[in-house]
Amino acid sequence: MVREIRIYIEGSGDESEDESTTENIPPTRPGFRSRIPAGKETTAGLRAGFVHLFKELYDFAESKGIKILSIMSGSRRDACDDFLMSVESYPEAFNVLLVDSESPVSESHTPWEHLRSRKEDQPWILDSLGIDDACCHLMVQTMEAWFIADIDALNKFYNGGFKADYLYKRLENQSLEKVSKYNLSKWLTSATNKTSKGKYHKTRHAPKLLEILDVDKVRRASPSCDRLFITLTKIIEMT
Repeated sequence: MVREIRIYIEGSGDESEDESTTENIPPTRPGFRSRIPAGKETTAGLRAGFVHLFKELYDFAESKGIKILSIMSGSRRDACDDFLMSVESYPEAFNVLLVDSESPVSESHTPWEHLRSRKEDQPWILDSLGIDDACCHLMVQTMEAWFIADIDALNKFYNGGFKADYLYKRLENQSLEKVSKYNLSKWLTSATNKTSKGKYHKTRHAPKLLEILDVDKVRRASPSCDRLFITLTKIIEMT
């Protein structure tokens, strides 16, 4: 019976965040290179944003006596290393890896197969062989796709000067998850470069954007995000 869900997320943030908001990560094991000091999460800047994004999951899990930990691990390789260490150190937990896909995902590939097919993610990703497909989830093609899924939230955050019409036009008749990593970045920069907050900046803006996203909009636009919510809901319901 699962009493803990541990989500290891690609991404870093502000190390000055209060230590009370950090979560333990498993100690390193021989051969692993995670740059996160054992027992402490130091890249916590995006964590609060993901906690808000996953609020309905946190609330549902709490009602069932389950604890969810969202753990920012840094690079995608660090996230995978931390996830694999957690599989060994916390076998009773449901461990999840959440990373950008970085490139288009074939409809015939599971998330694990997608990552293993990428030369850029080898050889470290090959240690995941044999791990359940339900444990691997992708932000397709990068986390910024989830922001563009909710243009109203972007408009609210950037206020004056934000070019909402620019994004709406580019999304016409196009699946959000088919938009390349390059275009996601280019579109966000172009839509925000005249705002009072300046152009999109991941470290400064992403945590707050995650907090105000409409989860239902993101799930409708991103099947991969929807899959994550469906998977974790089923795990919680099984308890």
